[in-house]
Amino acid sequence: MTLHKTPERRGRRLGTGLALLAAATGSLAAEPVFFGPTAYLSAADIPVGFYAGGSPNLLDTLEDGSLHASLAGSDGSVLTGRGPSGVDSVDADDGAIDGSCATAAPLLCRSWFFGDGNKGVRFSYQGNGPLPTAFGLVWTDGVGTISFSATGSDGQNLGSFTATGFADGSFGGTTGEDRFFGVQFAGGIRSIHISNSAGGIEVDHIQYGQRAPVPEPAAWALMTAGLLGIAARRRLATTGRRS
Repeated sequence: MTLHKTPERRGRRLGTGLALLAAATGSLAAEPVFFGPTAYLSAADIPVGFYAGGSPNLLDTLEDGSLHASLAGSDGSVLTGRGPSGVDSVDADDGAIDGSCATAAPLLCRSWFFGDGNKGVRFSYQGNGPLPTAFGLVWTDGVGTISFSATGSDGQNLGSFTATGFADGSFGGTTGEDRFFGVQFAGGIRSIHISNSAGGIEVDHIQYGQRAPVPEPAAWALMTAGLLGIAARRRLATTGRRS
């Protein structure tokens, strides 16, 4: 026996689909969204959809030898002058993406270093403007399991994740292991923290800005129209079969 769905039942299914879509988008707007670890050789590797307009408000490459005034680092300092065998900076910082940074121009390949990777380092927003809603950095050197977490405007824990399997065991300027870690949160991000399970830790390209927006009403209209169109085609198909 073949069952034919009545218009009322089809309407209920369409309403349920719209409700689920609204709930999913609302959840995306309200909950922290973590990014990474993704390969990173230059600012062009910032994940698509991370920042509104595609670019951060600040990207600190540390090449001036200091941390930007709008940021505070809990431990460690800018690493410079250790020579070609001792700095792991983002590949593009020496002017060429060639698989290494520090070999040709060690003083152009600065990074942030802290000797206790297990404790890790926290970067906090200290600026006068609104808190960033997208905050990230690039892990460039360390050993073992990398952990990344964030706190919100009142210091609340926004969550964390761990990653492993890409550390190359070298601290000599190699860049193939460099990975982007970041978080988006509409309520504002006070700080981010990163650590690894052994040895020291090195990071670079500390950055923040405003997150890319969730779908706007126009996008909602297109999605709704698509669902309504599907329902209309099904209704016509059912009517045709009956006639």
